[in-house]
Amino acid sequence: MSAPPAAPSRRGHRFTEAVDWTGGRVSATGRLTPAAIDLLRGTAEQLRRAGHTRVTVDLHSAQAVDEDGLTALRSVAADLRVRHCEFVVRWAEKENRS
Repeated sequence: MSAPPAAPSRRGHRFTEAVDWTGGRVSATGRLTPAAIDLLRGTAEQLRRAGHTRVTVDLHSAQAVDEDGLTALRSVAADLRVRHCEFVVRWAEKENRS
C-alpha cells in the first residue's frame, strides 16, 4: 500500500468521516494521523459486526498521511482480514470509463 500525495500540513484540517452503513463504505477528509486511523478502525469494526464482509474507505479527500498513518492502515487491514473481512482503501476517485 503506498501513500497518496501528501498535502501541505495545515492546522484546522480536522479528520471527519461519513459512514454509509448500508453499503459498508466510509468517506474520510482531513489529516490521516494515527488517531484518525484509530477512528477508522472502530468504524470498520462496527461495519464488520453489522455483517459487512467488505469495508471500503474513500480517502481521496484525506490529507497528509505519514508513515505512522500508513502503518496504522495496514494494521486495520490485517486485523479485518483475520476476521474474514476485506478492507479496501481508495486513494483517488475512479476514472470515468466509456
